[in-house]
Amino acid sequence: MTTAKRRPLSTAPNVFDGIYYPDEDGLPLPDGFEQEPHFWQVTPVLRAYLEQYHDVIVSGNTFLYYELGNPRAVVSPDCYVTFGVGRDAVLPHNSYFTWHLERVPDFVLEIGSESTARRDMVGKRELYTSLGIGEYWRYDPTPDNRHYGEPLVGERLENGVYLRLEVARGPDGMVRGHSPALGLDLCWDDGRLRFYDPPRDVWVPDYLELREAQRAAEKAHQAAEERLAVERAARMAAEARMAEMEAELRRLRGEA
Repeated sequence: MTTAKRRPLSTAPNVFDGIYYPDEDGLPLPDGFEQEPHFWQVTPVLRAYLEQYHDVIVSGNTFLYYELGNPRAVVSPDCYVTFGVGRDAVLPHNSYFTWHLERVPDFVLEIGSESTARRDMVGKRELYTSLGIGEYWRYDPTPDNRHYGEPLVGERLENGVYLRLEVARGPDGMVRGHSPALGLDLCWDDGRLRFYDPPRDVWVPDYLELREAQRAAEKAHQAAEERLAVERAARMAAEARMAEMEAELRRLRGEA
């Protein structure tokens, strides 16, 4: 994919045409303890996986500004993905500016919570439609789907209107839908959101699996270092013993 042309960077972070756009509001997540565990199952997982194959921005709970000159025109999706743009394009400003990148995200996902559900289904949906965001997904982690009324909803923008993508429950109880934007299946598994890569026929490792893999790699590295240290000590001891034996042999021969 080609990288989008971008409006030149301003001389100060988050400043365009002399107007400052904050990169945070100082407020915690509105439903922090409810939403936080699910954030870790989405944005870090997608970032770790997609960055292997694409020039891509994967972010979540960061500010996305969509109207130059109006700092109030801002939204903070729980997760969004933009292909064809590297993270270096947003790092200097620490926020996403649609006029700077000259494109909007290809994929947005919201995580249902008590205080955000209604806005996700109405206000944000209308906003994402007007911005031209290609796919909009809503994920409800609750067992009774009390936030959205259904576990998983995917919609794709066609001719300025969101149309539903097929999402179905299988015999195993897993609810699954395919995201053409990501090229991945989104799977609601007993309240947990997982991603599956059909072309590679693999499950995308989730946060816990990535953390366990990292811990296993660290343990293996530590064990390898300890093994090398033991081998090095044994080699040094053998060399010292060999030197002692050679010295003793010279002494017995009457050599200096």
